Amino acid sequence: MLIRGKIAIIPIKGIVTSEGGSSSLFLFPWRRGVSSAETVRFLEEVEKKRSIKAVLLEINSSGGTPFSCREIAEKIKSLSKPTAAWVKEYGTSGAYWIASSCDVIVADKLSRIGSIGVLSIRADISELLKKFGIDIETMASGIFKTLGVPYRKIAPQEREILKEEMDAIYKFFLREVTENRKLAKETVEKISSGKVYLGPEAKSLGLIDHLGGRREALEVLRKRARIRSYGILDYNKKMKRPASLLRRLIENL
Repeated sequence: MLIRGKIAIIPIKGIVTSEGGSSSLFLFPWRRGVSSAETVRFLEEVEKKRSIKAVLLEINSSGGTPFSCREIAEKIKSLSKPTAAWVKEYGTSGAYWIASSCDVIVADKLSRIGSIGVLSIRADISELLKKFGIDIETMASGIFKTLGVPYRKIAPQEREILKEEMDAIYKFFLREVTENRKLAKETVEKISSGKVYLGPEAKSLGLIDHLGGRREALEVLRKRARIRSYGILDYNKKMKRPASLLRRLIENL
């Protein structure tokens, strides 16, 4: 057993997007997000530092885009060092996907876990535009080039295409969680409804491993890393500071 080492804490807080969350900031400018590009860079840095013996993912997120969540999850699984997810208030949807990629998951009794599923929201402002006498003419090179635009009704064929895409992402998401957590078929069928579970029920289903907080999560990692004592390298301090509310609104107009 080593005498001492470091444990890195990497935060996953807010909406997870690939490059800083400009789209989510436009819809929810008051909510801070996390960039998968920045998180992956932190994980690569942690892997190279010999003094760091284990990694704790501090999660408080309701998810994000499929690509960004998968990007972080795959990088976590590629690490050669012990990893643990510590879920604070939320670890749902894509954030749970990320958590499931860790060796072990620790959450509080009141943590909200799960919500395994895919959500698509499309605004339809066509009737509103009619009320104001606004008519939008669009020229496109393909019949599906304007798929998803909010100023006209979605066609049945387009809806079917979007549904097929969602189903494909959902099946991939579910398969990843199932493999990461080594879940039984009965459990997979139960969690596939998109339901959210509090800590104790999540533990009984095998969605998490331990009930506890930061101290318990760090102790689990200490034992897995086989070190007697540890220092903390907190990447919360290295994250890019979010811009002010006014600045973010202006940048995303």
